[in-house]
Amino acid sequence: MISIPLSIVMATGLALTASVPAPAPQGAEGIPVSTGLGRQVLAVGDGWASADGGTTGGASAAPEDVHEVSSRDELAAAVAGSEPKIVYVKQHIDANTASDGTPIACEDYAVDGYSLDAYLAAFDPAHWTGQASGPLEDARKASSANQRKQIRIDVGANTTIVGVGDVQLTGFTLNIDRVDNVIVRNLRLSDAYDCFPGWNGDTWKTEWDNLVVSGSTHVWLDHLTLDDGGTVDAEQPKYFGQPFLRHDGLLDVVRQADLVTISWSRMVGHDKSLLWGNGDGVTADRGRLRVTLHHNELVDLEQRAPRVRFGQAHVYNNLYRVSNPDHYQYSWGVGAESSIIARNNTFELAAGIFPAQIIGDFGGTGIDEEGTWVNGRRVSVLDAYNSANPEQALAPEVSGTPGPHLRIEPAPAAAERVERGAGSGLLN
Repeated sequence: MISIPLSIVMATGLALTASVPAPAPQGAEGIPVSTGLGRQVLAVGDGWASADGGTTGGASAAPEDVHEVSSRDELAAAVAGSEPKIVYVKQHIDANTASDGTPIACEDYAVDGYSLDAYLAAFDPAHWTGQASGPLEDARKASSANQRKQIRIDVGANTTIVGVGDVQLTGFTLNIDRVDNVIVRNLRLSDAYDCFPGWNGDTWKTEWDNLVVSGSTHVWLDHLTLDDGGTVDAEQPKYFGQPFLRHDGLLDVVRQADLVTISWSRMVGHDKSLLWGNGDGVTADRGRLRVTLHHNELVDLEQRAPRVRFGQAHVYNNLYRVSNPDHYQYSWGVGAESSIIARNNTFELAAGIFPAQIIGDFGGTGIDEEGTWVNGRRVSVLDAYNSANPEQALAPEVSGTPGPHLRIEPAPAAAERVERGAGSGLLN
């Protein structure tokens, strides 16, 4: 039999015919190691994660490093370490579940006398001024640390994580921290719920992101669904006159992370959504935070879609939908020394939301925006913003570059494809 290299097959679309082959080598759980989503790598030119050597994740994993997981403990163990590995998530997993299958309630994490009632009584502004401190605040932090040990999954280098079918990780914060070469695909990451928000004297602060890329390089996030699940922040009570929010970020890229591609994903119903760069004074981010966001559907994200500091963000062919003017602030946050290049995106905005609101100024100087469609017609969003904010006008150019990218489609055509093809559970 003539052997044709896989790279040629993928590049040309050749269909190979042959006699019935011998059975494929099997991984640790009986998964064929030569086929499937786990062996796929990021295409050449597909965003910033394809630069400087590209992103392959665990594609070269040995048979014994191909795993199926069905529980929190199996997932944590499978993704650890730096050897190439492929991890297939077979079924829905809830982070707040003990190894014996028992659900873990917020009260189960609490230690040192913490309770919400006691916390509210201690730091009521009627008799307390400023940020919470003292024994009950220490107890809150200790309780939060207990939850962190359970819900945070640290992903090692050279890892591919793939959902098998339509599967969901609930309550997790997937932490890609100071590693290189990670792929996460075809998963729903839902409801990274904080049991122990803290009072800072003015507002409630929460801890957990559904997914965070921190200090890491070469990360490809594809066909994901990110949402708040059954916990809706807008429906939470108010304490001390402020909403008692339960979620932090949806997908943050921070602390000198670099070379990230986010593609064909669906992000739904979140407040502080995509934060890329987490401080105006974090000058170490200069030259990093290079992120590509393409062919994603972003639905009812109230703000930060994305908000960028220092980084070079290429934002193209995405579909934004906003249905409630009472819960919308902006989409593109122009922060300190940021370079946002936005091309051929589509916005579907409810009545009462205007193109000028799409851009928010947070100390940046410009945004390179072109080809945006709003409610069925092409609109210069930057011109609309500058007309509404003449004293804070932004320049039409930035200092960064778009980096590598695939073909940029006309916005209407891209929106149709995103509507059909973005999100988890769609890859076989």
